[in-house]
Amino acid sequence: MKFTLTAVLLFLAAFGFQQSAAAQVQVTKANRELLDVRFNPVMDLSYMVRKYASSKAELPKDIDGFAEAVGIARQLNTEFGSWLGGGWPTVDAALAKSKNSSEAMQELSQAPETITSRQGKTIRVRDAAVRYAKALNAIEASYLKNVGPQHQALADKTAAYIAKAFQPKEQKCFDYLRNSLGLPDPQSRIPVFLAAETPWPGAFTFWTGNKKGTVVISIESHPGSMLLEALMHEAIHALDLEKAGDGNVLEALRSRLKKAGMGENDVAVVQGAHLLVFIQAGETVRRLIDPSHRHYGDVRGVYQYAALQPLANIALPVWVDYLDNKFSREEAINKIVDGFLKVPKPASP
Repeated sequence: MKFTLTAVLLFLAAFGFQQSAAAQVQVTKANRELLDVRFNPVMDLSYMVRKYASSKAELPKDIDGFAEAVGIARQLNTEFGSWLGGGWPTVDAALAKSKNSSEAMQELSQAPETITSRQGKTIRVRDAAVRYAKALNAIEASYLKNVGPQHQALADKTAAYIAKAFQPKEQKCFDYLRNSLGLPDPQSRIPVFLAAETPWPGAFTFWTGNKKGTVVISIESHPGSMLLEALMHEAIHALDLEKAGDGNVLEALRSRLKKAGMGENDVAVVQGAHLLVFIQAGETVRRLIDPSHRHYGDVRGVYQYAALQPLANIALPVWVDYLDNKFSREEAINKIVDGFLKVPKPASP
């Protein structure tokens, strides 16, 4: 499947080192779960609607009024400027606190009337979000009767898999990725909502003004150990939000590239650090949970996207060597920055 540069960036965007190699480990406080895995029917319903609103797939027939709700979601995609960003994090934050669509309507009636996007555009959020919550309310009963029980059973099965395959090694995995990337010890559990089906790319971290990330993971998009990598990947995004200063490798890479003259919208600045997220998440699962695991970036072709392959060819071997203790974190960052600066910029379309 071919992807345009714009599609690649939409997919991948969500989102001084004197320490020596990755083997130096600070241990997370013991005996506490770090991920709070949940299933919320209204969140599941919303992401199901948004999946079909962002595609041309045939709509399911077992939810009365589903087409109308999808139509409203498509309107919001236009009004928010994207099927991912814009006002959607405001909607998600309200749904995360709500047990049903009625509570979501109440929450969203208190949302800001407008927000300002990263590009400086004013987006009218409240009225659109309440309109969407009303659309969910209209189909919620049919969903709960005809689809919700199957989705709940799938989520229960997935949560059981996570409990068996991941939770016994959860603390070790977090210690490893945090110390590799210079990220903080989580001060609270990271909420993770399982959803049966979601829009592409299938894993999301959203946040509002409190800089605390909340994760949504598609079950259908992440079979087997791919699900565990998605958990690690999105957890890194959540922790990245909490520590933007000294020690954060992802922030340092972005900062050094900009200081070297790259612009905010250069692919290396936008996606260079994100490639490290892919690599670190994949290596964490491969090294600590399942030696046969293959990176999402490899299986799904992210490392081979035309716009990213030159960067991946640099970052992947360097970061793996760093994790193998072949050189220090500072040396790894220097090698990646020097390599990225030598990559020719993609030609304008």
